[in-house]
Amino acid sequence: MRVRYFPVMALSALLALGGCRSMDVSLSDYRQEVPLDAAPRLPTEADLERLDRARVVLFEAEDGDLEKARRAQAATTLTLAIEELLGANGVEVVDRGIAADLGRELQLAEVKGVAGYDGPALANYAVKPTITQAEYATEYVPPTKFYDKRGKAYYIPESFRHRAGVNISLRVYEIPSLRPVKTLNGQGRNTLSSGDRGSRDMGVSMIRAATKAALGDVRAELLNLFAPRGYVIGKRMKGNDSILRISIGSAQGLVPGNRVVIFTEQENVNPITRKTSYDRIPVVSGTVSGIVTANEAWIVPEDEAKAKRVRLGDQIEVVHKDSSRGTLFLP
Repeated sequence: MRVRYFPVMALSALLALGGCRSMDVSLSDYRQEVPLDAAPRLPTEADLERLDRARVVLFEAEDGDLEKARRAQAATTLTLAIEELLGANGVEVVDRGIAADLGRELQLAEVKGVAGYDGPALANYAVKPTITQAEYATEYVPPTKFYDKRGKAYYIPESFRHRAGVNISLRVYEIPSLRPVKTLNGQGRNTLSSGDRGSRDMGVSMIRAATKAALGDVRAELLNLFAPRGYVIGKRMKGNDSILRISIGSAQGLVPGNRVVIFTEQENVNPITRKTSYDRIPVVSGTVSGIVTANEAWIVPEDEAKAKRVRLGDQIEVVHKDSSRGTLFLP
């Protein structure tokens, strides 16, 4: 049996149809319980018990022995920025104390192909950040003179254009298998103009800013790897408006305002092999309301016509928009 994923263009289209309903809802206003038809495959008790907040081991970033990166302490900047990003989005960054032991196991896995970690089961992912490029340069811009239509002269004094660029690589592994999940490559740039050649402090500051920009370049991809996933377990109505109850809450990293997509599964049988597969199809997008408990929450769908197709046991995923490129998920 296999699961096929619906093309992301359809998902992108769903998320583009942002609604205008308030996220400030009250259960006292939504009194009518509405029964839901069951999805083809309901989650098992084991599925529901496996729902948990993503726990991540974050290795100290490496600077790749790059002089400008080391001078700016860009590796420290990157490590702290990743930790802050994950923590602000419901991901638990576990004690770095196990990073050393895990790092040795990971090195064996990468060099010898020996995979597996036998240490404490404190996390389910590891992130290994590396700075792969760090540049800073200053360019002299000579003064210029030009005339308007009336012959009046204007002068632009000399200046200096400063540019910093940082590339990063984030390798994500699954624990305990140490199986590589994905490698994310980000690029960050920072530019400004001044009347002087700048200083060492300016170069340091710009490289650090470019490092944060590089992380922003892969922000959505990183967060979506650890995004909470759950199931639809209920529905209430107020007139023509509905809210949907889901099986995850703050304990799984959900926060009010998170954007979500609800998926349903459609069964298919191969006419030749007679094997069953499931297409995973997005149904409706929505937003997490202010009603979030430890293990449950209520979401507000953005399209009531599509929300009518939601079934008991349909899957729900939190999604994040790539804010730097603006091409897919909403924040």
